[in-house]
Amino acid sequence: MPDAPDRIVEPVAVERLAWQKTLFAPRLNAFEILKLGAKPADHGPALRVHRNHAFEIVASALPAFLAFAGLSLRTVIGDYDDSLSFELPEAKAACELIWLDFDRYPRLGDDDLTDWLTGRLQALRAVSGVPIVVAASPGRSARDLRLNEALRAWARETPATAVLALDELAASLGPAFIDEARTAITGSRYSAAAALASARALGFAVLPGFFAAPIKAIALDLDNTLYDGVLGENGPAGVVLTDEHAALQSGIARWADKGLLLAVISRNDPGDVQALFASRPDFPLKAAHIAGWRVGWGDKSTAVLAAAEALRIAPDSVLLIDDNLGELIDAGSRVPGLRLIFAGHGPAETLRALDGYPALPRRAAAFGGRAADLRAGEVREAMAKAAPDAAAYLGALGATLTFSLDPREDRARLAELSIKTNQFNLALRRFSELDVERYLTARDRCVVHVRLADRLSDSGSVAALFAARDGDSLVVEELCISCRALGRRLEDLMVAEALRRAVEFLGCAQVAFDYAEGPRNGPARRWLEAYAGRPLPNPAGQLRLSGLPPRRDVPVTLVWTD
Repeated sequence: MPDAPDRIVEPVAVERLAWQKTLFAPRLNAFEILKLGAKPADHGPALRVHRNHAFEIVASALPAFLAFAGLSLRTVIGDYDDSLSFELPEAKAACELIWLDFDRYPRLGDDDLTDWLTGRLQALRAVSGVPIVVAASPGRSARDLRLNEALRAWARETPATAVLALDELAASLGPAFIDEARTAITGSRYSAAAALASARALGFAVLPGFFAAPIKAIALDLDNTLYDGVLGENGPAGVVLTDEHAALQSGIARWADKGLLLAVISRNDPGDVQALFASRPDFPLKAAHIAGWRVGWGDKSTAVLAAAEALRIAPDSVLLIDDNLGELIDAGSRVPGLRLIFAGHGPAETLRALDGYPALPRRAAAFGGRAADLRAGEVREAMAKAAPDAAAYLGALGATLTFSLDPREDRARLAELSIKTNQFNLALRRFSELDVERYLTARDRCVVHVRLADRLSDSGSVAALFAARDGDSLVVEELCISCRALGRRLEDLMVAEALRRAVEFLGCAQVAFDYAEGPRNGPARRWLEAYAGRPLPNPAGQLRLSGLPPRRDVPVTLVWTD
């Protein structure tokens, strides 16, 4: 999360469910969007726009998309500036947007334009410590394609950056993206349809990636949501899978394949639901896709909370899809931060809303391995109970811990660990990608990244230790371990090994841990007390160790990749 005021993120209001049909429509309508009454923010964190053509139509539609996504950002539009001089005022923005019409640079050759633009972006990155978004060229010429490729390469290499994919929007809209006749009137060649599509992409696909808590699980109603009919009345064979419902189920299955967790939240008899998934081979969504089942006659809010606890995620990481508007409103009112999709307008609209929903992971395998880890967790618990001691348990588990020192290619994941980890986050500092970059590149700092695999599953990236040298002491300024890795009796080992390498790398003789007290990080604080052998003296502070803990001979494979 960037170092920006907390007011960027607002509660997701249940009354905005009524906006769904308008904001996810295949063809956006400016009048319908304005009728929603979303008011632009007039104070607080700003999206600062650097432009050489008009952005005003985009800005007029943007508040509705931001409000639906739970974000509060005012738009500050700069003067026309082909040179991108970046004369930044003292007031700090929360995000910088580069909005250029590249046809305004006819005298610059392909390489000259690319070199100039990436140079200006690097200059902005050097003076601005907030996310930077740059709009791609919507053109299809060789020059445009080369430029967009360079922009995406720059974004991959540069922390806290993103490309607004106008080229993809232009491919979708076709000739309707450009309206040359509007240039003299509006100050931009981009059509009204292009401006609205740009506002949606910015408010739903780009900005939530920097500021909104990511969705990790989809909670699914069954009756009249995934099929047509009521299971309790029609029976497993009687509910109807229409073509549109099949497309919706396929779309949900694709999200599961990307690593998103699925939970069934349904008021039905558990036996009927089990029979439904066992007897309907025509369903694209299979029981194997489902990581959690909460089927019964209680209220949906209780079921969502129970599902989140079982999946080891926060309730505000859940998106609930249901055709019953009353139950959605009730659940949204009782579970703060719960995201909602109303399925009552039909499966086609539901699928559009799902595929475009803000804060869903846009890169493949964003949460890969989580569902397999959850299934393997039950087996691990049984192994732990059956093993005579910890050594026997670890030997049967066959765990491998893989450590990397200052891996710049993992910058985004290291930031995610800091931002998303709640139960085992020792200092609660919440590092952005820019913060992580400073640890990766400074001579007096380092990061150790830990991956975990065992015989049951590959858990992937599970821990990060951020350390800095202070005199002869190594100060662990942040330590975060994913909840997926907890309970395997490996916390002491992964921290001790990471500490040893960090102490050696930075040339330190002593070790200290920064810590803070938060509403959910009790497990981390209790671990530090046990590790140090004494209680924490204050709610927040620094705890020094007398020395590194001794090595223990345990049946775990340790691998260093650097």
